[in-house]
Formats: sequence, structure tokens, C-alpha cells
Amino acid sequence: MDRTRGIGGSDATRIMRGDWLSLYNEKVGLTQPEDLSNVFKVQLGILTEPLHKKFFEMKSGLTVTEDTFREHPVYTFMNGHLDGWISSEGTFLECKHTGSFTNLREKARYYMAQLQHYMAVAQVDKCYFSCIFGNNEPEYCTVTRDDDYIAELITAEQSFWWHVQNKVPPEDNAAASEKAEALAKTILIDNMRSVDMSTTNSWPVLAQEWLDTIEPAKINEDKAKEIKALVPDDAAEAFGSGIIVRRDRRGRLSLRKEKET
Repeated sequence: MDRTRGIGGSDATRIMRGDWLSLYNEKVGLTQPEDLSNVFKVQLGILTEPLHKKFFEMKSGLTVTEDTFREHPVYTFMNGHLDGWISSEGTFLECKHTGSFTNLREKARYYMAQLQHYMAVAQVDKCYFSCIFGNNEPEYCTVTRDDDYIAELITAEQSFWWHVQNKVPPEDNAAASEKAEALAKTILIDNMRSVDMSTTNSWPVLAQEWLDTIEPAKINEDKAKEIKALVPDDAAEAFGSGIIVRRDRRGRLSLRKEKET
């Protein structure tokens, strides 16, 4: 597929992150897109995609057919190469392979522009997002279509595409990135939302108290380990200086304050 003839899912991600100028240069042929043929993690994701789909089918009970190309019925410059189609659900599957030090919800938000772009192109109300973390089995979720996000997305893509069509270099658009990130936090993932609690009465106070006690709590935990290490192996309990350590039948030690007499 010729990526210079329209806006695809990965392009949508770059547009909504404000990376306009470098993407423009690629679209009008001033620079070449990055060569990913020797990027190991990219090629690993491509090679493992058939296995990824197989495990998604096993875990979800859904059947995934071959990937397919779609084009928006109105904004024909918007297109997408879908990883797979789930006929029984009337929607698509998007697969990713990433590192271990993140989670499914974070990655769904990270790729939200791509997912919403594909939902707009395919005219569907939800999609399935599946991710392999490191060498673990895939995890998947459903992501709900969000018309507010898509409206912002289409506006941004139309504006960007005008620059391409008229050969007018754009500036990077940081404002688009900030707004997209805020909108992504409101989108339902597995029909669950993220809630900003900072405007409630109790949350900010308790949050600050928790933040203030992280370090003291860590020190307390470390000292408890040091104290328990001093307990003789043949001691059912050890006490003194206001504290007591007791050993249960499984050999586990618990530390408490001694009762005041």
C-alpha cells in the first residue's frame, strides 16, 4: 500500500501527537519513511502475528479472518490496513507486541488514535485490542468508539491533509497532542472508565497524606525486616523495647507493638 496517498492508522497516531512536519515531509516525498526492515521488535511483531491471532481466538472464542484494507466512505483520504476481521462481532482486531513493563490499559491509550481512526474508517462501534507483553500470552480488551475523539481526529487529519495536498509545510502541533491525550483518558476500555477524582472533597487530602507517608512507610518496612532477621530460629516469640515478634505454626513472623500494661 502506498502510504503517501492517504492517512493510515500509524499516521493518525503521529498527527494526534503533533508530529506534523516530519510526517508531511514523508507524504510529499521530501524524505523517506523510516526503514523498519531491520528493526528487530517491529519484525518480531510481524512474524508473531499469526500466532498472536491464534491465541486470541483460543482465549476469546472468536474467529479472526484475514486482515483487510478499508477506506472511509466520506473522507476517502482516511484508510486502514486492519490486522484481522471478526465477522461474528462486525468489527476488527488490532494486535501489538511490546515490552513487559506496562499494562493493557496503558497500551490501549497509547494506540488510541490508531484504534479510533480504524473505527471511523470501518464504521464500527468498538474494536478488540490484543497485546503480547514480552514473552507472555496475549491479553485483550474491547475499546469503545468515541465520537468526540473521532471528531477531533478527523478535524486534525483534514487540516494535515490540506497541507499535503497544497504542498504547504505545517508546523508541529503540540496542542493536538495535549487534547488527544486528555480525550483518550475518557474512553471506555472493557466498558470501564477512568475518573478524575481531584475535584472531590476527600481525595486530594488523602492523596497528599499517602504521598507524604510513602518514604516513612518504606523505612518502617525495612526496619521490620531487620528486626525479624534478629529473631533466633528456635524462638516462638521475641520481645523487648516496646515491640514483640511472634512466629506462627508455619514459621512466619509478625511484628506488633507490645500491649501497654
